[in-house]
Order: sequence, then C-alpha cells, then structure tokens
Amino acid sequence: MRNYYGAAMWGRESLPLHVNSIDTTTSGFTPRLNDFVSIGMDMQTLLYYQQQQNHTSFYQMQGDIYLCARLANNILLYFNKGLYGFDVFGIANILPANGYVKIGRFTPAYGTRVDDHTTFIRAKTVFPYYNRDDTGVELGISPIAFTWNVGVFNGEDGADPSNGSIRLITSRAEANFRLDNLNISFGGSTWFNKGIAGNLTMYGGFAGLGYKNITVHAEVDFKNDKANLGTNEFISYLEANYLIIDGLDLKFIYDFYDPDLKYLTGSETRYSVGAEFFPLPGIKLSPIFRFHTTTLGDVQQNEFDFLAHFFI
Repeated sequence: MRNYYGAAMWGRESLPLHVNSIDTTTSGFTPRLNDFVSIGMDMQTLLYYQQQQNHTSFYQMQGDIYLCARLANNILLYFNKGLYGFDVFGIANILPANGYVKIGRFTPAYGTRVDDHTTFIRAKTVFPYYNRDDTGVELGISPIAFTWNVGVFNGEDGADPSNGSIRLITSRAEANFRLDNLNISFGGSTWFNKGIAGNLTMYGGFAGLGYKNITVHAEVDFKNDKANLGTNEFISYLEANYLIIDGLDLKFIYDFYDPDLKYLTGSETRYSVGAEFFPLPGIKLSPIFRFHTTTLGDVQQNEFDFLAHFFI
C-alpha cells in the first residue's frame, strides 16, 4: 500500500506524463477516508501472446484492495484482500532505532519484491503468485540509512495453524546512501524453512544504482530444496530502466535460472525489452517483448505482453 505522499503527491504529480489539462475534478484527491483510515487499490490485467503455440489470452494478474487504520500513536492495523490470498497484520513502531514489531499474516521479507511475478527471482523461488502469505511475527530496525529485519513464521506455505512447530525463519538487510548524483543500495536475504518433506534454504544478495535518468538493479539467489531431490538452484536478475521523459521509461530485464548447479540439467534464459507509460495519474500501460530460451531440448518461447495497471 502506498503512503500519502506516494498516492496523492508523487504518484499523481511526478510519475505521470506532464500534459496541460483542464480536468480539475481530482485536484483534491486523497487516499485518506478520514484522519484515521486510508485506502489503496491495485488492478493489473495482462494480455499475452505466445508465438510458438500461437496462443493468446487475458490473465488477471492482480486485484487488491488495502485498508490501513491508525489505532493509536505509532500503532497501525493493515488489511489487504487480493485475488490470490490476503494479508492482515498489526504494526507497532515501538522499538529503538526507528524499529517496529509486526505480527499477523503477510509475505515474509526476502529479496526484491518486484511487481512482475514472472521474473525468475520470484517465480523460481517461493513467490510464484507474487505473495507467499504466512502467519508469524517480524521485528525490524531502520537506523539512518540501514534497515534490518528478522521474522519467524509457521512455514506451512500459508496454512494455519502449523503442525506444532515453527518452521520458517527469515532475515533481510539493506543499506541506502547517496554520493553526489549517484544513489546506491545493496543488501542480502536469508530464508530457512524446516519443511516436513525436507528443508528449503535460500540466500542471496541484491544491489541497485541510480544516476540521473538511469536506474539499474540486480539480484542473485541460491536455493537448496531437500524436498525436491536436493537440488541446488541458481537464480539471477538484472533490470535497467531509462527515463525518457516524465511518464515514459524504457525497460530491459535479464533473467537466468539453473535448476541444479551440480548437474548438467540445462538452464533457462529470458530477455525482456519494453516500456512503461503513465499517461494519467493512477494508470500504467506496459508493452514488453520476451525471448525465453531453455537449453535442455533447445526450446524457444517468444512472447508479447501488454499490461494495464490501475492503482491508488
């Protein structure tokens, strides 16, 4: 859910295309229903065409509504109901170093939470539908330019309650700083899930650079899944964006996946080239071409996606 600045100011004044408009009907737009409750929404519909199969279809990627209520000073209650699960949690900003306690049902923090759930760092890890809801508690701190959190959860892939043992422990840390016109971020994540059929362990790192109109972000992850024949998987992601004008940017994405580093099981590579266009506040249109190659069997899958995203 976007905060007030993101929804009412940056998302409506800085993000979209700047055009002369006589429409004043939304000049006082705010996501706040009153002094204590705010609302947010996301809707993403995808039209895709797969060349090799000559297959065309629509797919509803997202449909979420968010509510956030301020119960007291530094105490928030949050609810998100989507097409593929829900989050509900309370968060209390009561720890030192700008820290918090978060308890309820939500997606544990890991890696980079990009909104495209088809990227390999989401689809090939444990987030095939963007979310991976679980019930537990998370503690975090944010002193100056550094953030760190650790969480414990049932680890039953969304099932409540657990089978009598807390099975998932996660941690994520990130640092952000600025050198003149260069913005830099880097960090890492860990995920240990003591599953009934075997342990699933992930760890990885990520980094980002921003200079003027160019941003670059990368992530690498290692995944060991004892429940899946003990595979040692490697996943990587690289994204570069160039802002042409306010409201229009070009995008390049590189995805790589090796299902097992120990054996010659082949690999998958995907290149994506496209754009993001914000013609009006709350609307994003994204055409993108994808070129997906699987070395095992030499399978080529080319795809064109057109995504319409409406948001508050």
